[in-house]
Amino acid sequence: MKEIISYGRFQCSELAPHKNRGMEITYIEKGMMEWMVEGEPENIESGSIYFTLPWQVHGSVNPREPENTIWHVLFHLEKDYPEPQADFRFPKSFGFSDDEMKILSRVFAGSTHHCFPASAAMRTLMPTLISELQSTHELRKAHTVTLLRAILVELKRIITGEVLGSGRYTFSEQKVQGLIAGLPTRCDEPWTLAGMAEECGIQRTQLNKIFQKLTGSTPMEYLFRIRIERAKTLLRETDVKIIDIAMECGYATSQYFANTFKQATGATPSQYRKNFTGLSAAESKDWKNIQFRTEEEERLRVQAFSSPGEPD
Repeated sequence: MKEIISYGRFQCSELAPHKNRGMEITYIEKGMMEWMVEGEPENIESGSIYFTLPWQVHGSVNPREPENTIWHVLFHLEKDYPEPQADFRFPKSFGFSDDEMKILSRVFAGSTHHCFPASAAMRTLMPTLISELQSTHELRKAHTVTLLRAILVELKRIITGEVLGSGRYTFSEQKVQGLIAGLPTRCDEPWTLAGMAEECGIQRTQLNKIFQKLTGSTPMEYLFRIRIERAKTLLRETDVKIIDIAMECGYATSQYFANTFKQATGATPSQYRKNFTGLSAAESKDWKNIQFRTEEEERLRVQAFSSPGEPD
């Protein structure tokens, strides 16, 4: 399908600053990353949907993104749109009317955020789209267009708050959601799988199953990412001693914290505090001057991420 530039399910190990010749939509099945759009940071969590438009430079200031699994599609709009547009057009093959394109484009272009919790529908639509793009049946293009249309409409509903999610969760899932919401402020506690299950009033096997559904991670994997994100925030935004950050993030020793942090980020806590506190004026200028990544560069990049270590 000529409108599609790249797609796939893979682990994104780095996200150097770039602009794409199209609209990018990414569903983060697993992982917790720090990406930036137009120099503004956004935390990307498991179960999120993320999008960017052609004129928006996006990337990461981290040397290496932690382990993650994402579903990605990048597709052409009617043209490249190198400058910000309040209204833009989708390819004619998508079948949107002029009024529908105006509604969609104004919501996407006017959004100040690019990452949102994915709805139940979006968590199904993105993997289905990628599977369809990888198929070879004779109605592949027709089904792909149908799925892309549904994804764009669902993304609009997510951004505008039209998707209401509270009614789709069981009582046990709501209890686990409460635990997940509280972990960022309680990550210093000596959590165990048994302790988390007791907190939610459910069995450990059920806790694991619900965590996987809600976050794409096991409870301990998710706790690990929460602790690392908390540590990165403290390293960037405070002068708190590293040993105290270790304790505040639930690590018994500063050495164990340092080893774990480096494994997750590719930098020691000291290196991270020194080098990854944000964009300098020169770096911000460089971001603004970044040109479009070519379609061939994008395809090769996705191919490299997808092989040989593509997730099962």
